[in-house]
Amino acid sequence: RYCNCLTMADAAAPAEREPLLGMDAEEEKFLKETAAKIAVSSVTHPLLATKTLMQLGHEPFALSTGKTLIVAGRNAYFLPNAFSYAKQLAETHPSGWSVLMTGFDSAALALIAGRYTTRWATKYLNDHYPEMGGKAEFEEEDERKLTDEQSFRRALRAAIRDSAVRTVAVFAARPFTVVCIRQIAQLIGGEGKYLNVMQGLRVIHTEEGFGGLFSGVIPQLCAELIMVWGVHAVTFAAERALTRSGIDQGEDKEKAEKDYKEAQRLIHLFTPHIVAPFSYPYSVVSTVMACVGSGLVVSFLPYNPTFNNWQDCFSYLRPHGLKRGARLFLREQSGAVSVGMDKQLYASNKHFA
Repeated sequence: RYCNCLTMADAAAPAEREPLLGMDAEEEKFLKETAAKIAVSSVTHPLLATKTLMQLGHEPFALSTGKTLIVAGRNAYFLPNAFSYAKQLAETHPSGWSVLMTGFDSAALALIAGRYTTRWATKYLNDHYPEMGGKAEFEEEDERKLTDEQSFRRALRAAIRDSAVRTVAVFAARPFTVVCIRQIAQLIGGEGKYLNVMQGLRVIHTEEGFGGLFSGVIPQLCAELIMVWGVHAVTFAAERALTRSGIDQGEDKEKAEKDYKEAQRLIHLFTPHIVAPFSYPYSVVSTVMACVGSGLVVSFLPYNPTFNNWQDCFSYLRPHGLKRGARLFLREQSGAVSVGMDKQLYASNKHFA
């Protein structure tokens, strides 16, 4: 006699989940990660907007005085920290706190374009150019089992391939990045030229042609490549030094192995922060150059002179401007200072100052 009832085993077995929008597990995971990054970006965007204004040299709020080491060191003038800057901007702008989300639509699309292009370019290289940068040897090998030459070849291959992928991703995302920067930059002059991402793209293409969508892309690419090669170089040197340190040779093998893995983790965690100061000046130049040709107030005197190319901009900013916005706190004003109508001191970053 047959029974149509489910057995206990069948009932206990989990139902097979239908794929989301017909995607496989890998694509679904990537989509969820992208959505999570956009959510995080929505929270951090006020700091991005604040930092962009700082990079453009917009410092409209009064300076304070203090010590360079908080309680010690020499006396110095300090710009408002990033959070104070954002608060004062929101309190003084007609839009209120919503002003801090200016350009978020463009920033989100830049993030999406960058992530999907990175994924596509990585897959394309793996499928069509698997030996670009060298043969795929020792990819999963423990660092301690490699010679210096083998480790160097692995690091070199990774740097070459990462450079190719990052280059494609930077160019794919740049038009959205340019619109985002200009949306934020127009706050300086109280303008409303770039209303949203799609309208902004049309305006730039109409007024400046296709090249306008890539304003400032070369210094951004320089910043990205400095990060790629710097991180790989420092990581290679640090990990080779770690293998010679004997940290994994203690009597307690389990503890020694744990210490080694922790040291490796710290290397990968801190290396980008070590390299970042070397790439940051190019990020500032990229932001300033993104506004060249825009017709916005910030692209003209007295805010900025006319730049023929990004090298001119780099030279102009070299004395005091290449580290604009590099710090969130203890932002020392190293340039000129002027007295405002309210008798308070202000940073004077304008060209004629």
